[in-house]
Amino acid sequence: MGNWSGVSGNAPIYEAEDGGNIAGRLVDGDVSRQLQINFDPVQEIFLSYRIRIPEGYHFPNTSQPGTFAPDSAWKMAWIMDGSSGYRGDDDICLPTWGNGTYFSLIGNDGGIKKDGVANPLQVGRPGTENHWFSFSDWNRFSVHMKAGNPDPILDKGLIFAQGLSEEFGQKTIIANDRTLFDGDDNVNDNAISQWTRLNFSGWHRSGGVNAVYDHMTRGLYDDIYLATGSNSQARIEIGDASVYSDSTKLTIITPDNWSGTSIMATVREGGFSEGEQGYLFVVDSNNNPSVGYPITFSSTSSESDAATPVVPEEPIDGSAPNPDPISTTPGYSVSDFANILLEWMKSGTSLQGDVNKDGTVNSMDLGVIMSNWE
Repeated sequence: MGNWSGVSGNAPIYEAEDGGNIAGRLVDGDVSRQLQINFDPVQEIFLSYRIRIPEGYHFPNTSQPGTFAPDSAWKMAWIMDGSSGYRGDDDICLPTWGNGTYFSLIGNDGGIKKDGVANPLQVGRPGTENHWFSFSDWNRFSVHMKAGNPDPILDKGLIFAQGLSEEFGQKTIIANDRTLFDGDDNVNDNAISQWTRLNFSGWHRSGGVNAVYDHMTRGLYDDIYLATGSNSQARIEIGDASVYSDSTKLTIITPDNWSGTSIMATVREGGFSEGEQGYLFVVDSNNNPSVGYPITFSSTSSESDAATPVVPEEPIDGSAPNPDPISTTPGYSVSDFANILLEWMKSGTSLQGDVNKDGTVNSMDLGVIMSNWE
């Protein structure tokens, strides 16, 4: 959503990696280079971003590369109400390395509670099955939070967290047993349950037990995607496997222009490169991905991080747009696929994407056209 609202302290530095990718250096030695975005009050958000520690550099407050800090060291992203999470007004770190043991969702407010007691949600622990953070390449972290309804203080909310790296694969944590807001429980809090601000990076430790190595601390961020409000979890992604949960690379795309034969989109290509095979997924507001539609990255741009078109134009001779189509049975084309994306999860009696005529455009329709591709 939108543009950044401002910076805190020092402006970010943008640096080019091998291959032309441009990333923001938001953790830089003992200097915080923070981006901030303000938005209208909400109780539901979806956030996704990539993060990496460059080769030879350190995780905050560590004495050597490739190791985790022994204490609270890094709030990678930080959502809150108002201008300062330090004061504990509905703040949650997304995530934090907060106790020297694992990544978690928690904040100074302690708003995530289970059975009325502050209870951080563990979202990745080194040495266990749900560990995802790699020191050798880019990682991606995504999170969806939706407050309980009708009372966000008493009713349990929903949390989806996903950590991803090529080294460790895709790890998913889902929780529906916690409340996300706790009302006016400290002098800096208030009774209004809402989020209005997000900071990147939230905070990192300098001057700690390993202060002599602070100059070697560095963190790069890229492909930051934020959606707020109802249905914010609905999105379009590209993965490197035909089944969404098998993907070890995922990137979110933003549609810009649609036609009957192609979809032009801004693609945060993540770890993908020109000519690489991928699979396009439509994910609904309940986080249910469609079956994967095969695509190829046809062009890339290091300046705009764009790859277009996402779905190749239908050839003039009428042959299949993909060199290895799912089916050669005559039937549907790219224009039908575009209709499904445009009308995804809509209900009605005259929807062009409702090819099986059950009144709703969903994965059943996508399966029909992919099984009968023209």
